[in-house]
Amino acid sequence: MASGDLRPRPGKAVQQFSFVDALVAGLYEGAFAASDVAEAGTLGVGCGDALDGELVLMDGRMVLCRADGVVHSVGDDERLPFAEVVAFEPTFSVDVSDVGERAFERLVERLVPSNNLFYALRVDAAFSTMTVREAVRQEAPFRGLAEAVKDQRETTARDTVGTMVGFKGPDVFQGLSVADFHLHYLDSAGRFGGHVLDFELVSGTVEMEAYSTFTLHLPEVESYLAAELDDMSADAEIRSAEGS
Repeated sequence: MASGDLRPRPGKAVQQFSFVDALVAGLYEGAFAASDVAEAGTLGVGCGDALDGELVLMDGRMVLCRADGVVHSVGDDERLPFAEVVAFEPTFSVDVSDVGERAFERLVERLVPSNNLFYALRVDAAFSTMTVREAVRQEAPFRGLAEAVKDQRETTARDTVGTMVGFKGPDVFQGLSVADFHLHYLDSAGRFGGHVLDFELVSGTVEMEAYSTFTLHLPEVESYLAAELDDMSADAEIRSAEGS
């Protein structure tokens, strides 16, 4: 049963550190202190320095799910190239059962009042299968994202219980953020997770919050300041890298 509403509230905003087209261009240098990212929100996704793992921020705890299978707790002084976070205070919840990834996305699309706002999602559930990827640490000079993710580690876990967190973003923001769904997973033991590619959900609860404000923090590291980022049209590369 669903409860609550999905109207954005004044003063609430998505806080994003760098933007997706910068990752597409291979700008993986850690530009932001993890402590600053954590201060900006309690729930979110991102990636590690040099693309070393998939970031999960949940309940104020920040971890990186790495390609060696290790889930690493992120220290305050570590640097991150990209993160998208919110101070999550859900205003809507619904119980769900027996849905795969595509059916889940269609369900959320029916529930939201507009596809032109941002929505943060948290899904606490049991899954019969969960397939994730963890990006492999890159070495300079960095390849673009479409090439870098060809080395990604993909893992499928069966009968896992945990939490998906992430966002549904407007299509018009593709390149700044990720259009549609961008979800990361961490199991309840904190030992397995990554960028969500596919899943079969048995039963769980979806919580959401809507946002009409988007704040972008630009990097100040030299690799970003010197980059040529004009005339980028990276929709295909982003969708490929995200597994769409």
